[in-house]
Amino acid sequence: MKKKLFCIILVFSMIIPTLTIPAAESCHHEWSEWDTTTEPTCSDTGEKSRWCYLCYENQTKTVPATGEHLWDDWYTVKKPTIRKTGLKQRECLECYKIQSKKTAKLKPYVKFTKKTVKLKVSKTYKLKIKYAKGDSVKKWKSSNKKIVTVSKKGKVKAKRKGTAKITVTMKSGKKATCRIKVSPKKKSSKKKHTETVYWTPGGSVYHSTIDCPTLGRSRTIYHGSLSSCPKSRPCKVCY
Repeated sequence: MKKKLFCIILVFSMIIPTLTIPAAESCHHEWSEWDTTTEPTCSDTGEKSRWCYLCYENQTKTVPATGEHLWDDWYTVKKPTIRKTGLKQRECLECYKIQSKKTAKLKPYVKFTKKTVKLKVSKTYKLKIKYAKGDSVKKWKSSNKKIVTVSKKGKVKAKRKGTAKITVTMKSGKKATCRIKVSPKKKSSKKKHTETVYWTPGGSVYHSTIDCPTLGRSRTIYHGSLSSCPKSRPCKVCY
């Protein structure tokens, strides 16, 4: 047993010296692939490193900055009008540099939300328009004031039956027109309230004539105006 243990120790004593790591000065380096340890950005340099398989020496080298910004989306800082340009900006996600650009002025326009409006005599209506930012109303005008009038705020009033056009003029010079159709008021019928009707004390309806067949056997028949009649339904025979 002692002899076997001695042989094992002897073998290890011969192998261990061969595993000694060589000095870096005398090593014939076997380098690994370059590995990026720090990524470069648009403005900052990065770094790569590698190591020797034999002596484990480590080498590093600088990677130059890319010079290419990583921009986010453009966002509006100032909206344009018909008189002034707007402003948009975007920012680099790596170095936070801000880039700006102007946006073109808006083209003036104006239009009515409704091209035709129908009104009854004596009714009013507030006209609504859409227009470019920065513009404003200069004046309103009616083609026939006897039919329709319009206020400084675009409120029209129907005067009598007919058709007229309302024109709005903007300070930019743009114009738009709206057609106003005016119809007469419905005449309220007073006949229903003043006409004479007939009814019986025990009946549930009123009649337009005393000669209605359903009244033939009635001994007591009342009459009066429809507004004074206590019955709410008309007779299906005489109406």
